[in-house]
Amino acid sequence: MELYPGQKICKARSGLCVLYSGAIGSYELGMTVAHAFDMGADIEIQFESDMVGVQERIVGKCLATFDKLRRQDNTELTADLALLALDTNRCSVGNTVWFTCRSENTAFQLKIYKQDEIPDYTSVIILDQNGDFQTGIIHPKYRRFNDDNLDDYDDGLHDVIGICASEEQEAAVTQSGDSGALVMSFPNKENDFVYVYGIAIGICRKPTGESFTIANSLWKVLQEISTRKNHFRVDGMQNVDFA
Repeated sequence: MELYPGQKICKARSGLCVLYSGAIGSYELGMTVAHAFDMGADIEIQFESDMVGVQERIVGKCLATFDKLRRQDNTELTADLALLALDTNRCSVGNTVWFTCRSENTAFQLKIYKQDEIPDYTSVIILDQNGDFQTGIIHPKYRRFNDDNLDDYDDGLHDVIGICASEEQEAAVTQSGDSGALVMSFPNKENDFVYVYGIAIGICRKPTGESFTIANSLWKVLQEISTRKNHFRVDGMQNVDFA
């Protein structure tokens, strides 16, 4: 079995699938969204066919979940991140995305974007649940979005990234079921990698009809998690990246 970013995973026997987001630090430590998992739950790879039994599909357990984090300065940060303990004896794990077909020339490795701010109108791609790439921009109105009064989010949203279809079209570029999808920089011929800005965690729909895809601020979330426990087994946060 192979486990790569964008593959469907779920809590064993639950039927609720999200997307695997990649491995951090080592191939034994995976990531996805937290809202689909409980700590200690078995993680299984989702196949279109039922030919593979549940036990054969299990590739690890949920190690920890993080929802809303409170920083030392008392500001809040939406994490919605689950860390997964993966059994690499049962599946091969990788951090490659192929744009737009699977070949050596279209393979891109993943790197965390570690700057404090993302430039306005940054173009991004998102690998959705169907294996297709959706394109959009990080809209300046939602580049650091905060809202305490959203019905779909009990604790509101804090310091998340908003992605729209274009500068003129304030519309989400993901669908229900795309949670866990990586928000990545647009590939170019000069680099063999793409930056990851965040992980898609949902869609915000405004009463006026506009909508946008919501992603956590991945680097900020990982830095904040590191102050609680060293899950990443490296010396210094600057060394934390995709495996």
